[in-house]
Amino acid sequence: MNKHLKQGEVSSQVSSWFPSSNFVTTGSTITPYGLQLRQTLLSTGTVRIPNGINWVYAIAVGAGGTGTFQAGSGAGGVSWGWTLATSSCVVGAGAVNLGGYTRYGSIIAGGGLSTAGAPTLGGGGCGGSFPNFGNNGGYSGATNYYGIPGGPGGSSSGSGIPGNSGAGGGGGGGSSTAGINGGNGGNGISGGGGGPSTASGSQTNIGGNGGSGLAGGGGGAGSATTGTRIGGNGGNGINILTGAVTTGGSGSLGTGTNGAGGGGAGIAGNGENASGTTGGAGGLGGGGGGATGAGQGSGGAGGNGLIYLFY
Repeated sequence: MNKHLKQGEVSSQVSSWFPSSNFVTTGSTITPYGLQLRQTLLSTGTVRIPNGINWVYAIAVGAGGTGTFQAGSGAGGVSWGWTLATSSCVVGAGAVNLGGYTRYGSIIAGGGLSTAGAPTLGGGGCGGSFPNFGNNGGYSGATNYYGIPGGPGGSSSGSGIPGNSGAGGGGGGGSSTAGINGGNGGNGISGGGGGPSTASGSQTNIGGNGGSGLAGGGGGAGSATTGTRIGGNGGNGINILTGAVTTGGSGSLGTGTNGAGGGGAGIAGNGENASGTTGGAGGLGGGGGGATGAGQGSGGAGGNGLIYLFY
């Protein structure tokens, strides 16, 4: 419907415009209800809305978790819908443990997870990482703003079990078994982080890839081995405005060192490649940060959140 909201229109008029299905379509330009993208909000603070605009359509993206230890981090959640226009917003920043949440009016998206715990409102879970988290199992993704359940994480068997799909994808299980890769993160609206490969010996250890979605999770590390260490790639995302695929960063590799994971792609940018022992940063828009390798270097920064406003 190519129609702007006018002052004096009541909620009963607006409620009939809610979508019957997800409006995100790959390969097409996103203009919900014929509205135009008017503002992209990248920092918390004051929002100026023109007089006469009572309702706006908002897309909120939470921040990805910043990588820590060997596990890949989960992507931030994504929420969308009509809300009353308001003069303030909160935009999440990437952070260790849990990325910051993003909120505009009644539309809220949670952050992605990077250490033991539980993400919120659609955020992706992180990969499992023994002994740093005391558990090889991946961590579950979160139920989102609309009640769509998150995906369970991969099991704690030490055999690199992949995470499961959900609103927030579950994190991949870590592998402590020679010759078995870390589990890939689960796909979802927001991808889960990849699990690391931490078996000792002289074999090649390969971290799991981050899960894909509108925003991708970070890749897990390859560590511990005296042989080749290869970090997993970050998961892919989708540019929500154009339908174009955004790509996760590549993991690094080396012998007895390196093996950090690539950053997950965001809604508005690609994930960065890992560099040496430093994980790749997540793309702007909530991609999960890449993991660190073998206790060396540092994890990649989680991608910050953002808000799109249409009216």
